[in-house]
Amino acid sequence: MPKKVGFLYEKMCDRELILEIIRTGTRGKRKRWDVKKVVAAPEEYADKLLKMLEDGTFTPTPPKLKTIIDASSGKERTIHIVPYFPDGLVHQLCVEVMQPVLMRGMYRWSCASIPGRGNKCAGDYVRRALDRDPKGTKYCLKMDVKKYYPSISPRRLIWALARKIKDKKFLKLVYEITTSNPEGGLAIGYYINQWLANYYLETLDHFILTLPGVKHYVRNMDDMVILGPNKKQLHKVRREVEAFLNRRLGLRMKENWQVFPVKARGIDFVGYRYFRNYTIMRRRNFLRFARQCRRVRRRIEQGRPIDFHTAAGLLSRAGQLKHCDAHGIRVKYIDPIRVKRLKNVVREHSRKKAAEKAA
Repeated sequence: MPKKVGFLYEKMCDRELILEIIRTGTRGKRKRWDVKKVVAAPEEYADKLLKMLEDGTFTPTPPKLKTIIDASSGKERTIHIVPYFPDGLVHQLCVEVMQPVLMRGMYRWSCASIPGRGNKCAGDYVRRALDRDPKGTKYCLKMDVKKYYPSISPRRLIWALARKIKDKKFLKLVYEITTSNPEGGLAIGYYINQWLANYYLETLDHFILTLPGVKHYVRNMDDMVILGPNKKQLHKVRREVEAFLNRRLGLRMKENWQVFPVKARGIDFVGYRYFRNYTIMRRRNFLRFARQCRRVRRRIEQGRPIDFHTAAGLLSRAGQLKHCDAHGIRVKYIDPIRVKRLKNVVREHSRKKAAEKAA
């Protein structure tokens, strides 16, 4: 068993590390009012946070709840929002010091919320497996965990962390953060919880790899894809995984699990559908993309300008076409609009913003 790591809390009590987090961890958030005030006086806020940590006076702020509709899945989600100082900074510090510990022993194809292991990484794994091993990818088992974040027990999570971390002060801090959610479970919206949720299934990853019939396995947070040559064995794997989730992790598998032959239909995963010899966009994503293209074309035909947000959004969706077989879609929808036109809109907006800042 690997040696447990200690002194993580002491590493957090480093003024230079706090300043570095303020410099690098606020990128992309600097329009938020609570981030602006920290960026405007980093030395002052670094000293305040350092004193809180050294005195042990940091107390997690009760989160504000906001209900949103997740655009990618269409599901209603409750987001938990806490101020950047001190909570957001403490979350980032915790991740900074425990990231190397969590990465040690982590399954290579455990993706989501890990640098370099996003949706593209998970999708590329499925694509390679289908291309290189036709016999070993005859059948697919697709499953996920029911209400994953709200179902995680903070107490069980701390026990899991204690397998690698022996710093009681640090574990107490993480426990206080995870139990600050008034609804129970892990709060959706906390930066630290993305890492903790991914780590919580590490034992499940290693268990799945020991099961007969599992030729290829990838997990994107709680969304799991297992490929194998034998349908009966995959059904048995599904039962074993369900029992492991219930017994060891206190979780439940969602009822919509599937075992199916890959040649019959594509594997719907991370925004795409993967077939034996080609990849296409998920239907829901394609419909949004097509509607956006039609709106932009109408604007062009009417001689109306394209605003920055529309151009940036369509460029982002057009970028998804690079990772699938979409030549016909590109010719029909993107070529009449022209990518160069959209890029010019974004470029002009960036120039204006730069000029405003300089003034």
